Amino acid sequence: MDHAFKNPRATFVAAIAAIAAVLSPGAASAQDYPNKPITWIAPSSAGGGFDIISRLIAPKLSEILGQSVVVQNIEGAGATIGAAVAAEAAPDGYTILLANANHTVGMSLYKDLKYDVVESFDPIIRFAEIYQVFIANPDLEAKTLGEFVALAKEKPGELNAAHAGVGSPTHICLELLKLQAGIDFVEIPYAGGGQALTSVVSGETDMECALYSASKPFIEDGKVRALAMTSKERTSFAPDIPTAAETIPDFVFLGWFGALVPKGTPEPVRAKIGAAIKAAIADPTIKQRIIDLGMSPIDDGPEAFAAYLKKEVEDSRTLVEKADIQPQ
Repeated sequence: MDHAFKNPRATFVAAIAAIAAVLSPGAASAQDYPNKPITWIAPSSAGGGFDIISRLIAPKLSEILGQSVVVQNIEGAGATIGAAVAAEAAPDGYTILLANANHTVGMSLYKDLKYDVVESFDPIIRFAEIYQVFIANPDLEAKTLGEFVALAKEKPGELNAAHAGVGSPTHICLELLKLQAGIDFVEIPYAGGGQALTSVVSGETDMECALYSASKPFIEDGKVRALAMTSKERTSFAPDIPTAAETIPDFVFLGWFGALVPKGTPEPVRAKIGAAIKAAIADPTIKQRIIDLGMSPIDDGPEAFAAYLKKEVEDSRTLVEKADIQPQ
């Protein structure tokens, strides 16, 4: 005998629940997603680090998801303008923000942000760590990071260093060096990493904490000297370059890239986006290109990425306060 007829109320409740599950926004959007082009926001100008990694990944995501993934460059205010646009987008999975350390540091550097990187977004995946390297003009008498630290102590405030703008990873790396090494030097901000690097090559500035990927050809051509990598250990692609930690114990500074979506995006949609990005990064050609660009592919899922963001915001706030960097 069919027991459902013995309890018609239970049958009715179960039927309503099943219908609700099918008709719920999350379920419907996950089943249909994606059914139109997806906007991938690269919060920088064309040609920068955000743009390069975006245009590497977007075509593969289009292939995996079966819809166009369109890269939209929105530059300005240390990548925060693009993030603000993303935060205000509909939480439907059709807007993805490429995020990095600018967004966690920016929480302490900008007074009138229109978003909170922790509260305004759902984390999807942190997929790459970015290596940086201390470089110096070859004519500088300091040939190692240890010698640069010694020279800075001997001539406080006389040496200078370039960076890619207030709040950029190249800037924060220099502030960390000042604090941990107990030295002082003049910081010279530029409009971007390319200009900062050019200033070191020309001798306009003495040194920079640059992206390894950008400085690699100049290191190989002898136009700049590599003083130290900021990674935890020596890298397989540049084993002859010592780490900063070999001179300054515990000094580690790694940039990163990750994907965020507006807060409230349905979990099934977030899961589909995360799986697609993970698959794209695992593609052998893309993975090797990421490594060639001086990055390390990683796989921090939503929970690990969320915890990382919160810690980065707090650590950045502490560093900004200690370095006495005034919010803009």
